[in-house]
Amino acid sequence: MKKNVRKALAISGLAIAIGASGLTLTASADTNSKNQRFERHQNPFKISRATKKVDSSEKTKWHRRAIPGFVSSISNDSITIKKGNKEFIVKISNETRILDRTWKTINLSEIKTGHKIRVFGTLSGTTVTAQTIRDISIK
Repeated sequence: MKKNVRKALAISGLAIAIGASGLTLTASADTNSKNQRFERHQNPFKISRATKKVDSSEKTKWHRRAIPGFVSSISNDSITIKKGNKEFIVKISNETRILDRTWKTINLSEIKTGHKIRVFGTLSGTTVTAQTIRDISIK
């Protein structure tokens, strides 16, 4: 069956392109060659990738992420957390959800210094605009 398909493809002059991998298969109808099989050609346009150098100004772009850390200080509109050697300032708004370990809503006053929290929000440098703050220490 494979032999017939190869010959049919070769006679019709068709080539098969496979997916996004950039491989193109061509068939040869040459009956004199001992190795009658598909030849693989990689498309050089799909292999090359655009590489971009990252300068120091691009590191301050906004990124969404979850940041775990320990509470070092608390105020009405922000929390300072420490993760390793870094300190992050977490900005709290009226839309910020504050949850406990079991994902139940709690008040900001229940979070204490030394509690382990996880902040979900938008990071810019060392400032996080929090969408959700989850206190892992409260059960």
